Amino acid sequence: MDKYSEYRFDNIIQDRDRSFFRKYQDLVIGNRRIGFLFYFEVCTVLFNPIQGMLGLALRKLLFPPLFARVGRRVVFGHHISIRSPGNIQIGNNTVIDDFTTLSFRGSTDQYIQLGDNVLISRLTMLKTRGGSIEIADHVHVGPNCHLGTASTLLIGEYSLIGANCSIGGLHHGYEDSDKPIMQQALDNRGGVSIGKDVWLGAGVAVLDGVSIGDGAIIGTSSVITRDIPAYSIAVGSPAKIIKQRSRPSDDAASTKTVD
Repeated sequence: MDKYSEYRFDNIIQDRDRSFFRKYQDLVIGNRRIGFLFYFEVCTVLFNPIQGMLGLALRKLLFPPLFARVGRRVVFGHHISIRSPGNIQIGNNTVIDDFTTLSFRGSTDQYIQLGDNVLISRLTMLKTRGGSIEIADHVHVGPNCHLGTASTLLIGEYSLIGANCSIGGLHHGYEDSDKPIMQQALDNRGGVSIGKDVWLGAGVAVLDGVSIGDGAIIGTSSVITRDIPAYSIAVGSPAKIIKQRSRPSDDAASTKTVD
């Protein structure tokens, strides 16, 4: 068995030593406290589906105790899917849009952390399996994106992630042709690091093990298979650098403000 076996959904579901109740606690709740389970169920069953101003107000009041930390003026949309919220931290003025997924599965020293003024748009999924996701301040993640890791996924401040992007993930082994790929060992290539002020166009795929430097721009539908230096413009599949941007002056870099 590989080192990610304890986080694989199929292994947990097929574990005969755990009851259905324990599996639900481990997969969804993130702990085995009965009181927390009851509060989680009340919040997600009764208040998660409510739309409009009433739903926003109720979730603003009732959802914060579910999480490790929630800052001021956080907006929770409706029909959010939450897994192990006790390992999820959310900064001030952050928006978790409708139908998003925040799914943590890992050890107690790992986490999903969202900074201040972050937007996670609808239908986007943040998913860890034995790793951590850290999104810095003023990052906007477009709709229907998938961000996943089994090690680390870092996004620097003021970065823009276009719609339908895929970042990170795990690799399935495939060397043994006598065994289904989905049953072979999982591995990762060191996670993903995206710098500050990076712009990913719609439909960009960033493979595990890649680093993108500050100020880089990646064209629509590009596939990033290797590191992209700072202030480069890259396009294609696999992406190739076609141009270099000018670097900001020291004064401009130190005076960024919120729009």
